[in-house]
Amino acid sequence: MAIKGSLKEASLPDVLQLLSAGAKTGCLSVTNRRSLGQVFFEDGRITYASVLNRQDRLGDVLVQENVITREKLDRAIEEQGKVRDGRRLGEILRDKWLIDQDTLQHYVERQIREAVLHLFTWRQGTFLFEPGKAPDREQILVSINPETLLLEGAKRIDEWSLIEKKIPSLELVFTLDADRSGSISTLDLAPEQERILQYLDGKHSAWDIVDRTAMSEFEVGKALYGLLSAGLVRRRGRRERESGLEELQGRVEEHRNLGVALYRTAMFDEAVRELKQALELSPDALDAEFYLGLVALRQGRIGAAERQFKEILDRGSNQASVFNNLALVMDRLGKTAEAVSLLDEAATKTNGHPKLYLTRAAFQIKLRDPAGAKCTLEEYADVALYDLSPLYYSVRAMAEAMLGDIDAAAQVVEEGVKKYPTCAALANNAGVIEERKGDLARARELYIQALRHDAGLAQASKNLGDLLYRDGRYDDAASAYERTVRADPELGDDVYARLGNVYYRRRDRKRAIDMWSRALKLNPSNEVVRTNLEFVRGPASDG
Repeated sequence: MAIKGSLKEASLPDVLQLLSAGAKTGCLSVTNRRSLGQVFFEDGRITYASVLNRQDRLGDVLVQENVITREKLDRAIEEQGKVRDGRRLGEILRDKWLIDQDTLQHYVERQIREAVLHLFTWRQGTFLFEPGKAPDREQILVSINPETLLLEGAKRIDEWSLIEKKIPSLELVFTLDADRSGSISTLDLAPEQERILQYLDGKHSAWDIVDRTAMSEFEVGKALYGLLSAGLVRRRGRRERESGLEELQGRVEEHRNLGVALYRTAMFDEAVRELKQALELSPDALDAEFYLGLVALRQGRIGAAERQFKEILDRGSNQASVFNNLALVMDRLGKTAEAVSLLDEAATKTNGHPKLYLTRAAFQIKLRDPAGAKCTLEEYADVALYDLSPLYYSVRAMAEAMLGDIDAAAQVVEEGVKKYPTCAALANNAGVIEERKGDLARARELYIQALRHDAGLAQASKNLGDLLYRDGRYDDAASAYERTVRADPELGDDVYARLGNVYYRRRDRKRAIDMWSRALKLNPSNEVVRTNLEFVRGPASDG
């Protein structure tokens, strides 16, 4: 169950303590209207954290602390840009033997700690915890006890409150006081203060100092606060502003990026606020309008999503993602044949984006046109250069099965499962094909595999439950059905009907009646369930 609230009602340290004490696994997203932070947990321990629009300074920190040279860092960055194999900068440095694994882990953990401590300074905003959500697979993970950050975090909150009084914005520019600068060499300055002295020239803002030194915002703020308090530096003004157009573009990008990040963390109301602000600043920001359509789709406002995507196309966009999502919306509205026609048009206008062929093939299956789907899938394979997605194997298997070649269907899905062993939906579909083929043992293995990688996949739980029920393993079937209704309470009346049967076998009359009543509510025409209820309740009494 998701947990949502305001930082005014519950501070971030309180939320971290709650998640740690409950040994929670998932993602805590925090937004303060200007940025978004994410903290990932596994069994109550922090595994990863990041803050949107906050520069990843791992490489600069390694250079500043003489772990590697600037030349070696530049070569690693160049390789990262050329190869694009998903490796992060730290992994490239490790693989080139420029740092070892322990060093990499140490600095990544330090970076993650700093990200969480930075979030402690946010006093306004909202938070959302999504159970089960994990960081991207390419991230380097750690294991940090949140309790170790709480004391340091509390101290930082107090210190930041003082710092903000003298340094309300990191856009401020500082310069050494001419009358006091001569005495600086005689003073015992902190190392952080020593590091920033060369940038106190009336030209560099506090943000510039953060970028140049690879120090954190807090470290720079604290160093400046000490120098200001001692009268060694003074404000010179603010960093020279960008031109009006550049400033406007920057603000549009800021609202758009935050809106997209909020959408991806399912904070939809907040996402709409940011995306609309981007559009108010720049009505031509079609990408912001596109994400407003995605929000409407995720919120179940299908008609609004259709209008949004159509408007984007009417304004001249030929993006494949817009066509594809409009087609998905039209299908949800029962316009599947029209969606196929739209995708035909889109394939021409977008030079044949692979995703469009794949969606069209899925819709052709829905329209009972397996031969057409196979032809479309061949086009997809050509355009995708045979880098086939999991959905390809599912749709191709369904086409083969509908054409009566169940062996070919089984061969296709098994090939897909071998290529994508962690794709739960594909494993579930493979189980369905194997069940139709008559290999019930293999089908059961595949359903279990699907649930191992996505415990919330309701259809896999139901399919496993059906298999166990037919095999007479009623208690195991009931467990599978109970997982099903937790994941999707409206998947089907037959789930509740069979649960009612199992409970009645256990002589649990009350729960049997409850399950059968739910089945009848989903499908009032289910006469078998109606008969069961009438029998168990007995004849009505006139009193």
